[in-house]
Amino acid sequence: MHRECFTPTGWKVLAALRDTVNKHNAVLAGGTALALHLGHRKSVDLDFFTTSTSSFRVETVISVIRKTGLNFRIMSEAEDYLVCEIEGVKFSLFRYEYPFIDTVSSYEGTNVAGVLDIAAMKIIDIVQRGTKRDFVDMYFILQQVPFYKIADHMVRRFGVERVNPIHIGKALTYFTDADSNSEPEYTKEKVKWEKVKAFFVRYTKQFVLDLRNAVQNGQGDRS
Repeated sequence: MHRECFTPTGWKVLAALRDTVNKHNAVLAGGTALALHLGHRKSVDLDFFTTSTSSFRVETVISVIRKTGLNFRIMSEAEDYLVCEIEGVKFSLFRYEYPFIDTVSSYEGTNVAGVLDIAAMKIIDIVQRGTKRDFVDMYFILQQVPFYKIADHMVRRFGVERVNPIHIGKALTYFTDADSNSEPEYTKEKVKWEKVKAFFVRYTKQFVLDLRNAVQNGQGDRS
């Protein structure tokens, strides 16, 4: 994996909280997990997800963070999630209802989600309100993974009821919010934003067809 894609401060924060996230069987997903796999850009966030329903207590996690002695501030919290900034690194831990079904890797003692699971979650992020980083991440994923595999994976993971091909297709070509975002810090080749947008405009029709096929196959599997 590409260790250089995460900051030294980020590794320091992760080392301080590794036992806690592992205690919750949490899995690192999001941009940092993808950057570790692909090595395409720098990332500064730690986004963890757990399907645990019994051991997750936000107050306990906050107490552990406080005991590390690291500077932190809580950005948002509720019964099933915590988002905070620790030494300038955004750390989040969410209770998540969908298990990770792609292979989860262990890297430096941390569970890291597989690319297919990350891709499925990235598409959900884009549907909700995609950032430029989300589109760039999907662009790099799709240079290596055909979309039909991601579509099949989404149906298997989230269920046919939660996969709307038309809605997803519209989101994959809606760039208004992302246009104003800052550029990612690339570690390899820098890809122009216009090229990323042109890629999705060109191929999203096929992506929608792949999603429809995946939904139809998923419905057939249940009959």
